[in-house]
Amino acid sequence: MGVIDSQWWSMRWPWMVVWLLTATCLAVVLQYVLARWVAVRRRQRRGRGRMVSGMCIYLHETRVEGVADILGIPKADVNVSHETSVSNAFGLFGRLTVGARAERDSSTQTRREYWEPNTPMKTIRLIMDRLRERDMVVDADLATGQLVLTPTLADELRDTEAAGTPLTAVMRTYVSVSGLFTVRRADGGDVVLRARYGGGEPPAQVKITCEESWVREEFRVDSYSQDEEFPATCLGRVRTWNGATGELTLDPVSIFQ
Repeated sequence: MGVIDSQWWSMRWPWMVVWLLTATCLAVVLQYVLARWVAVRRRQRRGRGRMVSGMCIYLHETRVEGVADILGIPKADVNVSHETSVSNAFGLFGRLTVGARAERDSSTQTRREYWEPNTPMKTIRLIMDRLRERDMVVDADLATGQLVLTPTLADELRDTEAAGTPLTAVMRTYVSVSGLFTVRRADGGDVVLRARYGGGEPPAQVKITCEESWVREEFRVDSYSQDEEFPATCLGRVRTWNGATGELTLDPVSIFQ
């Protein structure tokens, strides 16, 4: 019986190895497909994030230029060219033959090329597109407390549910923060926006200080009372978190209402 088993195994083991290798390859392919599916789902979720839209009330043009340089966004857009054609016709009548007419046509073409500069408003939209393409921005809804994390942060915080991730955990990336804000003018003339978030007591606040020189004319700050709230979305980076006061400070790049 042992001889028979030995003969059977000698005949079958190459096929066992083939099947084992095939199963291993299938497992690797399935793992790759699953990873790609998860990445696509994350991009789809991020695509549902708030884009810059509406009225721009603050645009820090120096920061916009700095972020654009880091992301490799050129200061000028596509090469624009125009062609101009000019035709000249010369006629000559003679008596070589009855009714004869000799003509000569000439035409010249002029091609003019130039680079169309990107305006700050166009650049901020390019920045948002590039940040989302590279998964470099976290979307935060202060009203619901929902965070849409980047894949890198999601991996780092895999043991924490997205809904329970504190906004203080995104201090190393860009954030797009949406919520209901109040506004007041500081003593030095700068504009300070605040929005509550979280369910703690006292509730935490997001604080955004806007330099007066970059506040847009369309945003009439003095027409708002200190208690009036208005919706806005801010692109910026977390600067500091004060646990004692529950205050999160953002350095804004742009704010849209």
